[in-house]
Amino acid sequence: MKRYFIFSLFAALSVWACSPYTDLEPGGTAVQDLCGTWTVTRGVSAAEAAGTVDLGLKTKAELDAVDDWADLHNVGTGKYLRTYNTANDDKDSLWFDDGFWQEKFKIGCNYGNLTFSSDTVESITGSGCHAVLRYGQVLKGAATTPRGQKADSIIVYVYYDDGYGFTYKFSGYRYTGFSDDL
Repeated sequence: MKRYFIFSLFAALSVWACSPYTDLEPGGTAVQDLCGTWTVTRGVSAAEAAGTVDLGLKTKAELDAVDDWADLHNVGTGKYLRTYNTANDDKDSLWFDDGFWQEKFKIGCNYGNLTFSSDTVESITGSGCHAVLRYGQVLKGAATTPRGQKADSIIVYVYYDDGYGFTYKFSGYRYTGFSDDL
């Protein structure tokens, strides 16, 4: 009888120790509202491409007012860019993976304002590419997906030292996982 009691006690403790239920909440990252996979369009100002305008020193309001953004590289819409936290889960920086030139940059952010930017920063891909990211911002619930659902919006202006000398506008919405939203 003693043997059955010990076995029953051991079995009960084993089952209890392996329980998938805990009191711990999984939590998030320090910059979770800035992070995600984004469905974006990438544009270049037609006037800047023609050499009649230089957007390099323009303010956010001036860049937002530009209305001739065009797909000069034929990359189209429905492309991705990714933003994600650093390995140290820093609250003042994140990774920006452009999904365009396949460059990755560690940039600064202000989580309270849901903004991000950088002065000239080098890509970690080893390509030697440098970029300036300006006026990056996530706007909560400001986008409408092709399916008609609300999603977070992203916008950022990126200048690459790629030889073209253009400022690129990346804008779009947080990817929902539904193929109809591509």
